[in-house]
Amino acid sequence: MLATEREEFIRKLILEKRVVYVNNLAEELGVTRPTVRNDLDKLVKKHNDLTRIHGGIMLKEEIMGKDLTDGITEYSERAFVNKEEKKAIAKKAIEFVKKGDTILLDSSSTCFEFASELVTFSEQLTVITNGISTGAILKQNRHINVLAIGGLLKANSNTIYDEFFSPILDNFNIDTYFFSASGLSLDGGFSENNLMEVKHKRTNVINSKKSIALVDSTKFNKDSSSTFCTFEEVDILITDANLDKSIEQQFNSRIKIIKADS
Repeated sequence: MLATEREEFIRKLILEKRVVYVNNLAEELGVTRPTVRNDLDKLVKKHNDLTRIHGGIMLKEEIMGKDLTDGITEYSERAFVNKEEKKAIAKKAIEFVKKGDTILLDSSSTCFEFASELVTFSEQLTVITNGISTGAILKQNRHINVLAIGGLLKANSNTIYDEFFSPILDNFNIDTYFFSASGLSLDGGFSENNLMEVKHKRTNVINSKKSIALVDSTKFNKDSSSTFCTFEEVDILITDANLDKSIEQQFNSRIKIIKADS
């Protein structure tokens, strides 16, 4: 494993566990403790939310009590949060794609996991997305026509912001729009922290034949900056197996919920 790969692996563990230790990392990675210490020193220099502790590394105290899915965090960080849950959701979402479909994917980390599953899709498909990483991984599949929405690229983001109002979507009949959200609540519907995406998500939900939300269980009963659609405007909500049954019952009265396998 290369040094950069080790750093990515360690960074993922820190975001999941909040604290990791040299001895455990050395054993798991199959390298020496001095090598791990060197990796940790590099990570602390690269990320200002990390701090070295005796025998390991941890998120700084002001980060520890904060849900990394709250607010707009860097895409590279969000991609690691609840990754296994997002993978499960993605595998379930594949069941709603059929040969010849034209689908639209947002730039969320959950839709990136969905795209990672679509790479093995063996039927003809057209995918439109404003996700840089999403488009890049899908182009590996010769069966899939990938169209990227043109616009502005910003640092630390996976999103192509359609600030030039590209008419590309006007030329296609979208069978299904797959999207995620920063939060959802019974009163607020689906909401988003990134205000630059709110308008486009709203338009996409309205103009697509079907809309399917891919949202992990940590987003329930949370309101973000701005609501972009109601439950009545979305056909299906796919979430992970960790969703509490009492919460599932509350939301089931408003929208069809499908739980992915654990």
